[in-house]
Amino acid sequence: MVNNIKNIKGIVLFHLIIGCGMLFCSPNTYAQQVPFYSQYSFSPFVLNPAAAGADGYTTIILSHRNQWLGIEGAPKAYSASVQTRVMKRSHIFNKSYVKRRNKGVFHSGRVGFGLTAYNYRAGQIDQTAAQLAYAYHIDLRNKAQLSMGLSLGFLKYNCDPNNLRLIDNVDDPILNSKISLNIPDVNFGIFYIDQKKYIGLSALQLLQASLNFGLYAGENLQINRQYYLVGGYNFNVNRQDILESSFYLKASEQLDVQLDVSLKYIYNKKFWIGLGFRTGMTFIGTTGVCINRFYFSYAYDYSPRGLLNYSYGSHEVMLALKLGDNVRRYRYLDRY
Repeated sequence: MVNNIKNIKGIVLFHLIIGCGMLFCSPNTYAQQVPFYSQYSFSPFVLNPAAAGADGYTTIILSHRNQWLGIEGAPKAYSASVQTRVMKRSHIFNKSYVKRRNKGVFHSGRVGFGLTAYNYRAGQIDQTAAQLAYAYHIDLRNKAQLSMGLSLGFLKYNCDPNNLRLIDNVDDPILNSKISLNIPDVNFGIFYIDQKKYIGLSALQLLQASLNFGLYAGENLQINRQYYLVGGYNFNVNRQDILESSFYLKASEQLDVQLDVSLKYIYNKKFWIGLGFRTGMTFIGTTGVCINRFYFSYAYDYSPRGLLNYSYGSHEVMLALKLGDNVRRYRYLDRY
């Protein structure tokens, strides 16, 4: 029975780790502890709070990721985000008394706000999070911009050991009741963008909070800091078509490193198709379309090894709405 309890502890901790991430990138890399997206280049804000409102759009994004399709209990994630920019010339602020009452950064158009929320379930672990981001944007020469951002929020973990199938019955209060934990979350980032390129560095989960599910006294799982370097460069093929290259480099406190590179061809600023590669022998295909202000994009992850014999790959669907083309957007930032 002691061995079974230890096995249960290992199962719970294992699912807890993958419940904080979206995939394993290689046999030698531990699971990520933050949400993962194959279509990160569409909105760097999901990995960097400094990108909130950086492009001048008001952007709303809904996404769903189905990991390792065909495997029972495989991770599934639902997320939503909204970001906007407080611009300096809006008809709301044209009244003289409003101008006098709203001096400072809000009136200068340098502030961005964002909100993200997601729900992620893997096995018996259910994770819910919400974060509010604040970003401050500084204009540089040659139509460039440098931004700094901070986000505050919470992470909630629910564990339901009742659904675990045991070889032997174990009479333990921990294994017969649901467990719920709430911890705070703080993220920080810097972000640079100009006419052709963007690059951002962010540090997530700065508090390094500990999770104690009560399985054994004094044994906690720590939420480690995660560091992201995300960037991209746009090549103008002609006046309408764009070739976009992007990458992200992720590292943890344990020096686990993951690299993702991708190349996307955008035709007539309305259709796109792309290919990517992630360390751990994972290939990514993306395609999408823009209709008016709506963007629909799909990504498929495929790995020729590992779970190939048990899974049909991973699927990610994203729907976005971008507002503010005429007034709020910086016109040189026309990536789609």
